[in-house]
Amino acid sequence: MSRSGVGPEQHRQGSEADATATPFQAREHQHIRYNPLQDEWVLVSAHRMKRPWQGQVEPSLLKTVPRHDPKNPLCPGATRANGEVNPHYDSTFLFDNDFPALQPDAPNPGPSDHPLFQAEAARGVCKVLCFHPWSDVTLPLMSVPEIRAVVDMWASVTEELGAQYPWVQIFENKGAMMGCSNPHPHCQVWASSFLPNIAQREEQCQRAYQSQHGEPLLMEYGRQELLRKERLVLTSEHWLVLVPFWAVWPFQTLLLPRRHVRRLPELTPAERDDLAFIMKKLLTKYDNLFETSFPYTMGWHGAPMGSEAEANWDHWQLHAHYYPPLLRSSTVRKFMVGYEMLAQAQRDLTPEQMSSSCTGLSRVLVAVATALVSAASSCPQAWGPPGVQYGQSGRSMTLCCPGVTAGAPVSWSRDGETRLLQGPDSGLGHELVLALADSTDEGTYICRTLDGALGGMVTLQLGYPPARPIVSCRAADYENFSCTWSPSQVSGLPTRYLTSYRKKTVPGADGQRVSPSTGPWPCPQDPPGATRCVVHGAEFWSQYRINVTEVNPLGASTRLLDVSLQSILRPDPPQGLRVESVPGYPRRLRASWMYPASWPRQPHFLLKFRLQYRPVQHPAWSMVEPAGLEEVITDAVAGLPHAVRVSARDFLDAGTWSAWSPEAWGTPSTGPLPKEIPAGGKPYTQPKEKPQMDSPAPPRPSLLPDPRPLDHRDPLEQMAVLASLGIFSCLGLAAGALALGLWLRLKPDGKDGHQKPGFLAPMIPVDKLPGETKKSVC
Repeated sequence: MSRSGVGPEQHRQGSEADATATPFQAREHQHIRYNPLQDEWVLVSAHRMKRPWQGQVEPSLLKTVPRHDPKNPLCPGATRANGEVNPHYDSTFLFDNDFPALQPDAPNPGPSDHPLFQAEAARGVCKVLCFHPWSDVTLPLMSVPEIRAVVDMWASVTEELGAQYPWVQIFENKGAMMGCSNPHPHCQVWASSFLPNIAQREEQCQRAYQSQHGEPLLMEYGRQELLRKERLVLTSEHWLVLVPFWAVWPFQTLLLPRRHVRRLPELTPAERDDLAFIMKKLLTKYDNLFETSFPYTMGWHGAPMGSEAEANWDHWQLHAHYYPPLLRSSTVRKFMVGYEMLAQAQRDLTPEQMSSSCTGLSRVLVAVATALVSAASSCPQAWGPPGVQYGQSGRSMTLCCPGVTAGAPVSWSRDGETRLLQGPDSGLGHELVLALADSTDEGTYICRTLDGALGGMVTLQLGYPPARPIVSCRAADYENFSCTWSPSQVSGLPTRYLTSYRKKTVPGADGQRVSPSTGPWPCPQDPPGATRCVVHGAEFWSQYRINVTEVNPLGASTRLLDVSLQSILRPDPPQGLRVESVPGYPRRLRASWMYPASWPRQPHFLLKFRLQYRPVQHPAWSMVEPAGLEEVITDAVAGLPHAVRVSARDFLDAGTWSAWSPEAWGTPSTGPLPKEIPAGGKPYTQPKEKPQMDSPAPPRPSLLPDPRPLDHRDPLEQMAVLASLGIFSCLGLAAGALALGLWLRLKPDGKDGHQKPGFLAPMIPVDKLPGETKKSVC
């Protein structure tokens, strides 16, 4: 039976029928692919990427991690769970795992009493390797020399533990999504007395291929991928990074040396340098793919060691696996459940599609690993003029003599000094090591060969790694926006900025998720090298993520900023503001202005305005909101010059108000009302007489504050107010006199005897009149 579950003849007939009906396309049709490294198959269903995502969405991976946390057991100087205190390390740090999964002295379970219940002894050691003393960096943010130190430690611990154990597994879990409980950059090393399952399968498959074809499986596979160029991600002088033809995880990669190498300790210095360089480049691509700190699990597979280290392992090729879980975005991951757990592995995105996504990043976002670091060596020369090396203050620094062969003995001295800093018998060859370099070590160094000839000159400049830049964005209209940035701290080193943007994924209708648009795209710096980039043709209702990466010879630091056009909209100030007097109206000024030139000529979104004015001698502003592009001020102070300014905002209140326009001045008219009013209803303006050449210029109004209170009233207004007060006073007096007269009329005089009824008497019953006695009835 064949793999598909049918006989060869039926399988051939079915395949021919399918071929005549529809031609096969890997990106459209499901199929299975063989993994020769582990002798298993994977189902590829590329068409499933078209379905909307309604599954679990992971929380954002972006969070602030403190550079040093004294409570973090991996930080320098921190106390671990077993009570031990970490040294104040400044590079890598290797120590025994406080909670090991393998211990060297575990007892033997003894013989089994039934073939279905077998157990064997498992012994080993577990170690933890910290990559860097800072908790807020990861491998792609470290410099190439710092990554090279990690590679050297990997090789060293493999050789040390491999002398006793047959399998040494180096692996890194990066990110909480991969179960990493500590953000400090680190990996683990497990050495075991047995060969794990995956290692056994890889050993058997590679041995079988070598026996059948006469060469290592992965050596032939690497050559084939170089010829086909379908799944290559990165290539360098000594290494290849590719997406395996049989990849299971969406963005899985395989790291291979070009030379036949069995184990990490066998790597040459040049291969180790190149490995650090290509690792930084690959991991930077991962981070840039979804513009997040990309989670993954990675690990090295080398030939078994221990007591069998001297056996023939020529069929084995050293390699590293990278297994990232992300699928569609930084918050949507692939789950290995259901069919994958019960039948076989399955993937949606084809390896070829994944490879094109990764390689496309190098064309859109400059490969940070090449632009951000000097070179893949301990003596970087890619930044600044030739002969200049850069280092970090407070760290050890290695200078290399540029004009001699690597390893050749030389002597070192400071320029202008005769004292030798280091002789040719130091054992360091062409290198000069400065421990804990500081500002006093900056300057020019001279290296000479054994015969006294000048080998070269090196200028040392110290500074600090970049920090996350400060970024802000603004949209001057509803189609374009720009972002500006500035460094959050001065590094003292030459600095570059890489800028890009992408449209964010937003929730769609019925809770579905709309797949993100293509991107990221470069954000062009305008002009090149400026601290400003411009995005053209943006969508007003969309959200965008801006990526500004500050880089210098010591590393890179990225700031991600999420913006929406409607929230950052801030028009430019209105233009052409004019203030004119209205002849015959001593308290009126007419102000007019135009839309800013940056706003579209025929806008789909209008602007609204606000206008402020004041006499130039007074600090307080009055404000009105005009209905159009013109406003008549009716309460100006006669005879005083006024300052006027205007600002604009989207008429639907999106964004914020613009800055104020430059002030324009105007003085109300002091002349009489014109006799004729044109048909348009505007007062006729007398033509201005040409000033005499010898006439003195009118005095400029004083800008000094006037201590007198601001009084907008004129004499006519004051007379009207006084007349109104007089009329109201007369009416009040008349009403008071009438009330007093009524009261005196009705007040009793207090004397006994009959009184004359008043004018209210007819309304009082006779039997109730004063002085009358009621007659009794007999």
